[in-house]
Amino acid sequence: MDHLQQFIDLRRTDLDPEVFAAALAIYHVSKLIASGGSSSGHPDLESVLPPRQIEAFLDRAISSAQKTKRFELEWRSLQRAIPPIKMAWGNGQAHFQETLTRAMDHPEEIEYLSQIDFAADCYAYPAALKIYPHEGALQAWYINGYMLSWQAHFFANEITSH
Repeated sequence: MDHLQQFIDLRRTDLDPEVFAAALAIYHVSKLIASGGSSSGHPDLESVLPPRQIEAFLDRAISSAQKTKRFELEWRSLQRAIPPIKMAWGNGQAHFQETLTRAMDHPEEIEYLSQIDFAADCYAYPAALKIYPHEGALQAWYINGYMLSWQAHFFANEITSH
């Protein structure tokens, strides 16, 4: 993706605005993928996009790129990242369910698990590091999958009322 810099360099006087917009979109989506679907670059339950939403956008982006003959390879490259991302997301969600099942038998553990910082720092992060020791993006997807499942469980009433 380093070659995209030439297409988003506003100092270039020959820069085509449509090419700029397309390159910027690729750059933005690649950053979303690298940060677990979060626009802030770290776990953020308010802004995280599930993999299926990014996947749907990539399908539309590839279709558009085929018509315009611009950046199709870059969009397809991002699309190839989706299967492992979906796996990491699902693994995080499954790990939360396993943790919740174990904690239900221990009142003190469920009390700890119900605290967001404790759940993230003591359950989600260590598991993500263990499963994906050298894959920062997959760690982020795992953690976000875990924490969104956590949020759905512990704040189900608040989520449905919005």
